[in-house]
Amino acid sequence: MESTKIPKSPHSRISLDDAINEALHSPSGSSTNIAKKVYNSRLYWPDIINIPKNKWTFNCMEIIEKLDKNEQKATEEKKNMEKCLMYFYTMKKKLNLFDHTYTAASILFFRFWYVYGLPASLINCIHVSQAILVTACKTVENNRPIDAYIKATCEYINQMIYGNRNAGNIDKLKWEVRDKLVNYEQRILTHFGFDINIDNPKEIVEDIFSGFYRYNRDFELPNEFKEVLPKILIEVRSFIIQAVTQPVSLLCDGYSFLILAMLYCGIQYKKKIDENFKYPKNFFKDRFPIETTAEKFAAYFTDYRLLEQSFFDLKSNKGDKLQTSVEEIKSILQESTVGEETGIEDPYSYEKVKSGEVQQELLDHIEERVNDYINKMTSGKKHGHGDDGSSSQTISTSTSPSRLQESASKRVKL
Repeated sequence: MESTKIPKSPHSRISLDDAINEALHSPSGSSTNIAKKVYNSRLYWPDIINIPKNKWTFNCMEIIEKLDKNEQKATEEKKNMEKCLMYFYTMKKKLNLFDHTYTAASILFFRFWYVYGLPASLINCIHVSQAILVTACKTVENNRPIDAYIKATCEYINQMIYGNRNAGNIDKLKWEVRDKLVNYEQRILTHFGFDINIDNPKEIVEDIFSGFYRYNRDFELPNEFKEVLPKILIEVRSFIIQAVTQPVSLLCDGYSFLILAMLYCGIQYKKKIDENFKYPKNFFKDRFPIETTAEKFAAYFTDYRLLEQSFFDLKSNKGDKLQTSVEEIKSILQESTVGEETGIEDPYSYEKVKSGEVQQELLDHIEERVNDYINKMTSGKKHGHGDDGSSSQTISTSTSPSRLQESASKRVKL
C-alpha cells in the first residue's frame, strides 16, 4: 500500500472528494506482475511503509498567483484566511498550546490553501482550520480532549460569525462542529497524503540551540558572542511566530526560514546595538545542512516583502525593514566558500553523535536542571493546596525546556 502524493502540478487544484476517491480507488492491477515479497520480522521498517515526499516550497510569484484573479474575490479570500490565522492564535491561548503547535498549524494551513484552496464560506474555512489544528496538535504535542476543541471553536464561531447572537443554539452548534471535525480530519490527512513532516522552524531553533549542543558544540564560541546569542534567539523566536502569519513557509524550508530569522535579527542588532556585530566564523555552516549565502537570502527578503504586500496588512509586518541588501548580509557573515567536491555536510548525522561522548559541562548542566525540577516538585507538594483544597501553586511553562531564559532587564528589543 503506497502513500498518496499531492498533485505534481503546482497550479492544479482538485476537490476534497476527488482526492479521497483517487486515494481509495487507485489502480492496483500492475502489482500482479511483481513477485510476492516475504515479510521479514527482523526489519524494523517493513517494506510496506513508504514515507511520502512532496515539494512544499515554491517561488514568490507562484504563491501570489494562487490568489483569485478577481480582485473582489481575492479580497474576500484573504479576509477568510486572516480569520483562520486568528483562529489558530485564539486556540493557542485558550487551549494553552505550544508555540510549536501554532507555527505547525499555520504551515499546514498555507500548504492546504496552496494545493486545494479554501471553501467559499467562512464557517467551512473554520471547520478546515479546526481539523488542521487537531492534526498539528497530534503531531507536535499531547492531543487535547475533543470537547476542548469543540467548546473553544464554537465560542470563536459564535463571536466572529454570529456576533454572539447564537448563544441559545450553542448545543446544536457543538454537535455540528463535532461532526465536521471528524469528517474534515480524515480529509485533511488524505489530502496531505499523510505527509505532515513540516520542518517546523520553531522546533528547529530549539533543537539546534538546545542544551546538548550548547555544551557540546558552542563552548568554543567567543565569550562576547555567547552573551549576545540568547538575546538574538529571543528575537528569532518572535520573528518566526510573526512570520508564519504570512505564507513565508511556502517560500523556504524550515532551515532556510530559521537562517532568514537569524540574519534579520542580526542585522537589526547591528543597526541598533552594536555596529561591529558579526556572527562567528562559519557559524551557519557548522549548524545548518544548507549553504548560507548573502545573495540567496537577500532574494528571500525581497520575496518576503512582496508576500506582505500581496497578502495581509498586519501589525506584525516588517515592512521596509525587509529591504535588506547583499552588502548588509555580508557584513554580519563570515562563511567560507563551499567547494563543489566537498558539499554541505549534515551536522546532525547519526554518525557524528552515535558514540555518545559528551562534555562534562553537559552532564553538570543536566544534573543542575534535574535538581531544579526536584526542588520545584517538592516545594509544590508542600505549598500546593490552600484551605479550600484548591491548588495555589503557579507553574510557569516555556515553549521548550531548552529555551534560554533571560530576565526582562537583559532582553533587547530589536
